[in-house]
Amino acid sequence: MMGTIKEAYRRFRQWQRQPFDYHDSHDHHGCCNCGAESDNNYCPRCGQKAVYGPITWHSVWQGVMDVWGVGTRSLPYTLWQLVWRPGYLMRDYISGKRQVSFPPVKMLVIVGLFALLVDKWLYPNATSAVEPITSTGLMYIYDVVARWAESHYEWSALFAFSFLIVPVWIVFREAPSYPHHVLPQGFFIQVFTSTQFLLVASLILDPLSALIPSFVDDVVIGLIVLLVVPCMLLIDYKQLFGYGWWGTLWRVAMTVPFGILFYRILERFIEATDCLMANGIVPEFWEHVMIVVDVVILIWLMVEAIGVINRKSWRKHGWWQALQRPLLVTVLSLVTGSVCYLMGVKGAIAGLVSSYLTLIGG
Repeated sequence: MMGTIKEAYRRFRQWQRQPFDYHDSHDHHGCCNCGAESDNNYCPRCGQKAVYGPITWHSVWQGVMDVWGVGTRSLPYTLWQLVWRPGYLMRDYISGKRQVSFPPVKMLVIVGLFALLVDKWLYPNATSAVEPITSTGLMYIYDVVARWAESHYEWSALFAFSFLIVPVWIVFREAPSYPHHVLPQGFFIQVFTSTQFLLVASLILDPLSALIPSFVDDVVIGLIVLLVVPCMLLIDYKQLFGYGWWGTLWRVAMTVPFGILFYRILERFIEATDCLMANGIVPEFWEHVMIVVDVVILIWLMVEAIGVINRKSWRKHGWWQALQRPLLVTVLSLVTGSVCYLMGVKGAIAGLVSSYLTLIGG
């Protein structure tokens, strides 16, 4: 029994790493379209598939699916891979193996529409009267997006995952399996991750939310999301970047605060710009500017710390040489944090803790 389970797991792991087996037919044949002789799967002259059988009901189904763009590179099979081998699928795509994958942005749109239909089906009367938005300028746009995100947590998650593009690029730059990936590749990584989360949201979280009493709905779903998303990122990045469980765990734990800090920069930039347009240079404007500076320095400190750990520079230059720049940035962070405290505003670390408490509290 145990031997059978181990063998099944071995085959599953082998399939995760390499699910495709390419081979030519090696049967000499003439192309049905142009008549060229070949022993390949596709005609070298016109590109048509080498062998076409008779038209059947499967051909009809394939033709209907081609209308929606899911015929040649199967959307269901790509989603199946996204469930069972998500990190390997991402690595295949960004490393150039794209013929066997459904286009990720198109997949995100289709799954997003499916999630929206599920949400409307489960909550047909979810709309309720809300107070009008009174803010102006950039804050009006920000408030509109924030209010819409409160009632559409699936789509707000897509916006949230976009803030992980730069953090993942910073934290996983020295990865053994895929080092030095670039930001455009990071965009597609987050597209796959967002699609994965939408599947979880539409197939698990939404039906579960419909069964839970409304007075505990937000708290329970919020806690589930806080458990599901880190586990999802842990599996994805372990398969994609090739670190062990512990190496992936602490890097994922660093990636999330990075994303929150980048969001706080955007938030404070909008508030500072709105304050400047409405009131000019006033004390509140300088408070926003000081918080942005404090957040940037904290991000700088985290980048230096991660660089020391990834490159293990103390092995070549000694601990003092390796820690000089991180210690200097630490002093700068303490100075800017103290200035924020004297101004009576939350600095980068306090804002980070506050954001975590807000997430936990729903």
